Amino acid sequence: MQLSRRNLVMGALAIGAAAGASSGARSQSGSATLVAYLTRSGNTRVIAGQISRDLGANLFEIRTSQPYPEDYEEMVAQAERERLQGFEPPLAELVEDVVSYRTVFLGFPIWGMTAPSVIRSFLSNHDLTGKRIIPFITHGGYGVGNSLEVVAAHAPDAEILQEFSLECDQERQTMQTVRGWLAEVQEI
Repeated sequence: MQLSRRNLVMGALAIGAAAGASSGARSQSGSATLVAYLTRSGNTRVIAGQISRDLGANLFEIRTSQPYPEDYEEMVAQAERERLQGFEPPLAELVEDVVSYRTVFLGFPIWGMTAPSVIRSFLSNHDLTGKRIIPFITHGGYGVGNSLEVVAAHAPDAEILQEFSLECDQERQTMQTVRGWLAEVQEI
């Protein structure tokens, strides 16, 4: 494995997140900071865990009441339908006592050049008036798209601070690489 800056950063983050984050809120007594995140492949979970540990913040995994398909291509198709229809999927659970938090780190991957529909659901279902929102975003190389505008539109009375974004491994790229390899193997 080549030791690139990206691999070193992701490795350092992974070490800190080895314990992983479960669904629901993990409470740190008296914390005024919440780390709420959505993850598909685990990249965003790694960053969320690091933020939570380093700041002593509470951790909350954003999940839908009906999980997205495990199959990547099926999930992408569903996410695109939701985006086109403006659908906000129901959440599995809400953050208890969201009013007690002053700062919310909001983490998510970019899906289709925007924030996933479930992030819209999260913002629509939690009153973040007067709170500081600090987005942290993972993407497959195309940047944050219009996700910051989505956050601002769905949390109009919150203060949105500078985001952190990180290009991470992408499932689609992995699948294409494997398909190319399989095509070569079948020719042998």
